[in-house]
Amino acid sequence: MFEPAGLVDLLAQVLRCREPRALLEALTIDEEGACGFPAGRTFLYMRGDAGLHRHPAESDDDCDHLLDAVHDALRTGRRTLLNAAGWQTHVLPLSCEGPPWGALAVALDGGSGDGAWRDRPEALDVLAECCARALSAHAGGREHADGAAHAGCAAHTDGPAHTDGTRLDEAAQAAQAGVFAWDFTADNVYWDERTCAIYGVDPATFDGKGETFFALLYPDDVPLLQAAIARVTEEVVTAQARGAAEEAGRYHLGYRVRHADGSVHSVAEYGRVILDDQGRPARALGLVMETGAEHDRSPRGSVSADSSRDSFLFTLTRALSQAITVQDVTRVMTQLARPALGAENLVLGIEEAGRLTIVGETAVAPSLSHLRGPAHTVMAMAALQEQALFIEDLSRHTGPELAELAATGDVPPRSWVVLSLGSTDHITGACLIAFAGPRKFDSGERTFYTAVAVILTQSLERALLFDTEHQRATDLQEAMLPRHLPTLDSLEVHSRYLPGTQGMHIGGDWYDLLPLRDGTAALVIGDVQGHDAHASAVMGQLRVALRACAEAGLPPGALLGQVNRVLCDLDTDRFATCTYLVLDPKAGTLLGARAGHLHPLRIQRGVVSEVVLTGGPPLGVDPAAVFPTTTTAVAGDEALVLFTDGLVERRDADIDVCVRNMIDDIHRWGNLSEQEVDLGELVEFLAGRDAPERIDDVALLAVQRVAGAGA
Repeated sequence: MFEPAGLVDLLAQVLRCREPRALLEALTIDEEGACGFPAGRTFLYMRGDAGLHRHPAESDDDCDHLLDAVHDALRTGRRTLLNAAGWQTHVLPLSCEGPPWGALAVALDGGSGDGAWRDRPEALDVLAECCARALSAHAGGREHADGAAHAGCAAHTDGPAHTDGTRLDEAAQAAQAGVFAWDFTADNVYWDERTCAIYGVDPATFDGKGETFFALLYPDDVPLLQAAIARVTEEVVTAQARGAAEEAGRYHLGYRVRHADGSVHSVAEYGRVILDDQGRPARALGLVMETGAEHDRSPRGSVSADSSRDSFLFTLTRALSQAITVQDVTRVMTQLARPALGAENLVLGIEEAGRLTIVGETAVAPSLSHLRGPAHTVMAMAALQEQALFIEDLSRHTGPELAELAATGDVPPRSWVVLSLGSTDHITGACLIAFAGPRKFDSGERTFYTAVAVILTQSLERALLFDTEHQRATDLQEAMLPRHLPTLDSLEVHSRYLPGTQGMHIGGDWYDLLPLRDGTAALVIGDVQGHDAHASAVMGQLRVALRACAEAGLPPGALLGQVNRVLCDLDTDRFATCTYLVLDPKAGTLLGARAGHLHPLRIQRGVVSEVVLTGGPPLGVDPAAVFPTTTTAVAGDEALVLFTDGLVERRDADIDVCVRNMIDDIHRWGNLSEQEVDLGELVEFLAGRDAPERIDDVALLAVQRVAGAGA
């Protein structure tokens, strides 16, 4: 298995490649234990005027499944995985800004070297980022450094937006720059030999820890860099939320480091913050160069530590103001505040029924796991005392709050900041921020952390209130949705509900299955406008009205007309879309009507198409609206899929295109032309193609006639 140093060396080689052949040579393993991929199983796909070009072109391994995976990666911008012929092929989209313009396909056969890549898939994402950066000129991709550092930190840009990107390329090509990768989750830093030299560190002894990097910084530049890291991280998360992640995350920083001999060296850092599949800051990747004191033009003389701390607090306040739930608050503290502060660990707890409950905690090294219990005890004590604790050297601290440490074994030199969260009339919780090694907290730092506690308390209390209201709304929604669907011998039925991903995480989507007196079955799917408790309440009212009209035997068009008038009379200021089908399992006859909803799908071997229903407007808009009934038939081996728009809708994409993309995905899934549809697996697949940018809730209902039902 390759070591982190081997990975960074590979990244450095890749960044210096400027054409596909050289890059493929750099990626290919040429010796046992090297960091790379098998020869003949690594391919580059790049878009051109004549279509998709592959390198190497002479290979004949382009199976349809691999090409489908490549097209999926190019369309979605997400890594895809293909298992075929004993190989596990990862297809990684390549892009610098905007949509992907290429893809890297690497095949792993399960060997010892491949295990490192399988165990650390995030390394593949870092590699793809380097490949895209290296080939951007060849592919016609556009690069620039965003210069996204805060005006009050030691960061700057020179000249037009493209200047930083050009300088980065030139530096890498001339081998004057070092390569780094910083894993935020594990707080691991990977440096190549050039980077180690710039920072004055021996590669053989470098421990790869984030706090080691902060310890090398010139003291006056620590708060400046903390503010810059927090700002860049917050900007890229915010940009991701509004669907514009390519606009942020790239940065250029200037700061100083102190070598072991006491000499001070100026460093320029060009990098990018990369998000994971969940939209969370996962790593930073980039280059560093030593600029020399005579070239150092960062505005340190006019920037004080206090103003930099104010900048950090401003960024933290802005990030926490967008945190809705307790989980969101925890994410900001662990993924933004902890890396920016250079902290080793961060633990967040809330008071519940007189006890401290831990709601967020970053990973702890096994050698430090025995400190977890004492840490939680100290947090509970700080919360009760309503006073922050500053423990400058854990190994030398003798206070009563750490009495149980003596029984835990050796205590390594560590420093803790334990913040009490709450107000004069109640306790909210506590937060512990742990640093490696002893640390002196001066009056400025103590004031700074007290301000962090005030900001965190306000955000946490707001999030706790939201979570309470959300739980009540969720309980209401669960009461309105069917707990289970009836079992019918003549139909196989599968359903799924997925909550929304933003706001209250609830909505008005629903599904239903109603056995009718004549032996037919009513299939219902609907979506009430809004994502709140009101939408759930209206959904419950519509379910009752639909059920009553169905039991009365009304045909689909007449039923929707009656329910439409009911919703208009309720004066809820909400509208709803709905599809109502009546299926005869024996004869296969299908009657349906639609009120502003998406068409259902019919799926048979090799064929996926829409069941086109003549539609009317959404329910609740026009009390005089008419909803025609459409008659069609369903074959015995056909599956019907009813769904709400949350399943297919994607940001800034036409809904018809989104439906077409889902149909294409179903075609590729399982090779439908060769096998019957497994309804359960189909529903799992559709629910599993969920996209990170989805915000709406989803209702999904799939049915299929059981063989022999017509006998």
